[in-house]
Amino acid sequence: MRNYVVIFIMLLNTSSAIAQQETFNRLKYKLSVSTTDSSRCMILDSLSMNYMFFSEKSDSTFYYGNDFINTAFSMTDKKYLTLAYAHLGFYYINIAKIKEALNMSFKGLSLSEQNNIPDYQSALYYDMSWVYFNMGDYTEGLKNAFKGISYLKENKDPFFDQALHLNGIIGDIYMQTGKIDSAEYYFRLVDSIAVSSKELSAKEISAYYWSNYYLYYKRDYNKADSIIHIGITNCKKNGDMLLNYFYIYSSKSRLYQGKINEAIGEAHKAYSLSLKMKDPAGLSYAADILNASFEKAGNRDSAYYYLHIQDSLKDVMQKNGNANEIQQIRFDRQLNKKEEEAALVLQNQKNRNKLTVYVFITALLFFLIIAAIQWRNNKHRKKANILLQEQKDKAENTLTELKATQSQLIQSEKMASLGELTAGIAHEIQNPLNFVNNFSEINTELIEEMKTEMRAGNNEEAIAIADDIKANEEKINHHGKRADAIVKGMLQHSGSGSGVKEPTDINKLTDEYLRLSYHGLRAKDKSFNATIKTDFDNSIGNINIIPQDIGRVILNLLTNAFYAVQQKQKEVASIEMTSFEKMSSLYEPTVTVTTKKENKKIVISVTDNGKGIPQKTVDKIFQPFFTTKPTGQGTGLGLSMSYDIVTKGHGGEIKVETEENNGSVFTITLPKMS
Repeated sequence: MRNYVVIFIMLLNTSSAIAQQETFNRLKYKLSVSTTDSSRCMILDSLSMNYMFFSEKSDSTFYYGNDFINTAFSMTDKKYLTLAYAHLGFYYINIAKIKEALNMSFKGLSLSEQNNIPDYQSALYYDMSWVYFNMGDYTEGLKNAFKGISYLKENKDPFFDQALHLNGIIGDIYMQTGKIDSAEYYFRLVDSIAVSSKELSAKEISAYYWSNYYLYYKRDYNKADSIIHIGITNCKKNGDMLLNYFYIYSSKSRLYQGKINEAIGEAHKAYSLSLKMKDPAGLSYAADILNASFEKAGNRDSAYYYLHIQDSLKDVMQKNGNANEIQQIRFDRQLNKKEEEAALVLQNQKNRNKLTVYVFITALLFFLIIAAIQWRNNKHRKKANILLQEQKDKAENTLTELKATQSQLIQSEKMASLGELTAGIAHEIQNPLNFVNNFSEINTELIEEMKTEMRAGNNEEAIAIADDIKANEEKINHHGKRADAIVKGMLQHSGSGSGVKEPTDINKLTDEYLRLSYHGLRAKDKSFNATIKTDFDNSIGNINIIPQDIGRVILNLLTNAFYAVQQKQKEVASIEMTSFEKMSSLYEPTVTVTTKKENKKIVISVTDNGKGIPQKTVDKIFQPFFTTKPTGQGTGLGLSMSYDIVTKGHGGEIKVETEENNGSVFTITLPKMS
């Protein structure tokens, strides 16, 4: 079992709520009377970590951690800043912000390497090993874990007993990759370290790994249950934060053994505890077990409820998006470098263009002078003509280069639209493929059960299982056909087309590109969500249009609308990023799409409640190469191409109504020609 929460870092004993509050008050008092930056840093670190592990106030963790970084920034001794990056990285992992966690780790490692600071490097490498482990990159996970072990051998870590945790994650990775002997070796190392470890939860950590081992890989449920029971007892006694994961293992064991009611009870305990701890990974695992248990119990309503909860947690956990996050970080770095190179090339090009213009003007003036005095010197006139021809050639070359650049920008705009389509299509076919994979896995388990029943002579039970397998196969076939239909439909609308008008269901076309645009943006930003409202007039019927061209227009307008609400959401979120509870009440991104028939015309409207367009730029938005997006995020050709497609290609009209800070409405009007 893999999880995002850093459950193996500084697992401290939890005393009573009163004692913990006294700890907070004592630390805050020490902070108020602190006279040195070094002591202030360590007190801020203690406050941040205590709030992370012993309080539900995650905003306080971020507040004191950020204050720690600000204080450490101005200090000469950079080891404090290294520690601040390490702990803020742990905080981001706790709240499933993997990209930020990696950035903190990269900053900490870069700082420690530049200043030759070995302190806390094992913690930073541990952080990175957990991130790569959870995204399934076991090679990078092992690489960073062994780097952490190497630093522990060369330098004594001044704060953490990291050997326990690093050996544990190495064993877990080997277990995931099927190298059981190696896994057992490192788990035994964890056992030996736990005996002499100063960490109060060391024995529970060892029990965590072994219960995981016997439950998932040995399938020795009696042994696993025995270890889980000991872990639960010790966690309750010590107030250990591993308790919810032992409940998860316990419920999973009951589920595997067919003890459905017991599995549901244990999973409810895990769910409640994870909810209290604000642990999205624990909530997801508990919801998954509850979904499976209620499904087996025949309670489909409860099963669907927890399936819905599990789906809603995906955005928080970003479990399936971790690989994309890492690739995005690498891509961003490469992109920044390319943008710097491109900016340099562009500046050189501008300088050359200016030089060409200056030379051309100088040559022209020189030609006029030569023309005035050509009667005096034919030889000078000949030289002037030669020089003018050279400058003309240069000007033509420059014009050719400009045309080529324009063509490249137009192609970039088309490729951007294609990228949105591709991301949307990928999301659309992911759902039926998930169903196919899930039912296939269930059938594999059912076949094993049927074999067992047949060997035992329970023919009736075997026939019942065979009926279940048949029903699952029908579902697999159904969802396979569904995926096939999605692909065919998307290819029909995303192809280059013949450029010939054909009868098209505008409602269906608009709905398809609405989903493609939304999922295309979410493929880039997993944290983005928006409310989508539609009002389609079913009386429109088919209209004669070029579907690929109109689809591109609709996709462009929708992409701009989602971008507008995303930018406003980021601005609103930045006002109070430390308050998780208030985030949802600040601003609700909304995009509304409507179609209706007015007399002999069809009207398509795209409305957003984003930032709106400043009045001073409204008149320019349909001009080629004009864009309000930051450099590198837009070519300025999308609305220009849309305008030409609607007005010149279909004899229609496109206009915009906007109010700054309140949103915009783009309206397409097409003639009704059925």
